[in-house]
Amino acid sequence: MNNQRSPRTPSSAKPARNKPQPREHNAASPSAPSAPAAPLKPPRARAEEPKLAMESTPAGRLREGPLQQLLGYQLAQASIVTIALFQDVVGNPHALRTVEYTLLALIQANPRVSPAQLTKALGLSAPYITNGLDKLAGRGLIVRETNENDRRGFHLSVTAQGESLAQTFTTQLLENERAKFKTLTPAEHLMLTELLHKLARSR
Repeated sequence: MNNQRSPRTPSSAKPARNKPQPREHNAASPSAPSAPAAPLKPPRARAEEPKLAMESTPAGRLREGPLQQLLGYQLAQASIVTIALFQDVVGNPHALRTVEYTLLALIQANPRVSPAQLTKALGLSAPYITNGLDKLAGRGLIVRETNENDRRGFHLSVTAQGESLAQTFTTQLLENERAKFKTLTPAEHLMLTELLHKLARSR
């Protein structure tokens, strides 16, 4: 009997185990982690709009440059809206100019005031003041009274109609200013009038 072992046949050998291959991530696979999307930047023009609005003319969007720091220029720009409001509320409905309303209101607040005092207070020429007073007197809103101490001069007073209109016009203007000048808070409105009055006192 032959004790020599016969070699194993290939069919009897154990099959080799396949090593697991590393999985490749597929970018299109729903299980693959996705990179966070970069935040969208707003258009540059939109980001600059508030700044541009503060540095531009209120209408026309022109850059003001150094003019922005000039009080005289800013007062002229602001007067566009204040005069327009006056025309809508008082000027056009009642055929009254700004100087005529101002004279009427000052005479109502200062009974027996003289034309010379009004001329000095408003910084206007005497003929211009006289023209405004003539129109108010012609409409029955003021009366001239001879100055007892100086027969060449006279004092001014409002009539009952003039007093009523002066109060009505002033009330309407104040209400409309507060309602339409919405870029100002009530506190800013009050502060601005005080600052402008303080500026006017520098003359």
